[in-house]
Amino acid sequence: MNRWHALLSNWAISIMLALIVAINLVSSYYELYFISNAVILGLIPALLIIYFDKQKLMATIFCAILILYFVGLICSVPINFELSSKLSESSFIGAYALMVFVMIGKLKHVKFEGVVSWYLIIVLLINTYLMYAMFVNVQDSFNDSVNLTLSVSKGVLLLVMGFLAFAIYLSKETSQTILFLTIVCCFVFADVLSFTNSLYVQFWLFEGFQKTLQGLGLFLLYVYIFNHQESVKGIVITESAESITESNQLPV
Repeated sequence: MNRWHALLSNWAISIMLALIVAINLVSSYYELYFISNAVILGLIPALLIIYFDKQKLMATIFCAILILYFVGLICSVPINFELSSKLSESSFIGAYALMVFVMIGKLKHVKFEGVVSWYLIIVLLINTYLMYAMFVNVQDSFNDSVNLTLSVSKGVLLLVMGFLAFAIYLSKETSQTILFLTIVCCFVFADVLSFTNSLYVQFWLFEGFQKTLQGLGLFLLYVYIFNHQESVKGIVITESAESITESNQLPV
């Protein structure tokens, strides 16, 4: 991954990741959840400052993903507002739907052989069954049909995200496909831990790992966006150079 460290230096990346892990685990162990919430909320604007210090532009769809995810994080903070949980789930669903849209745009370059196609179909069927079984067992735990619908919708999007990211990775193993698969895994497992912690059993380690995976996913998402913008910039520069070269050529 040649461009892995383009956004920050090696030591800065190591320190930031270590702080995300340590702060979230320690604050969850001592039940200082306001600290972990503050860290995850401050991570997005902090990374935005770093990003725009090095890049002048960001694709609209990635900007929308970050805004929706940030709104989801804000609304997930415990407050005395009846619709906060619904707004949070709706914002996360919007962010995940846009991530699915990004991956769908890459499917036109995906080519599979017969064995890989059958493998992906089997993986999708198994995960679909497991998700269905999980929601059947916990559907009585939801307060109303709106929360159930939002949770099911988010679960379906997470399933689709994981399937598409894995499919794209199998079709072409590059630094960006590996990075995006890691991002999706972080968000998927973070939401699974959040689901488990809220409906099954509350455990500080689940809470700590959930916040850690969220922070790690967001950080890697910024790296992915930065690399994407760098590649777009390189393509534009190459096309401009070719255009100038062609215009300077004299007809024979």
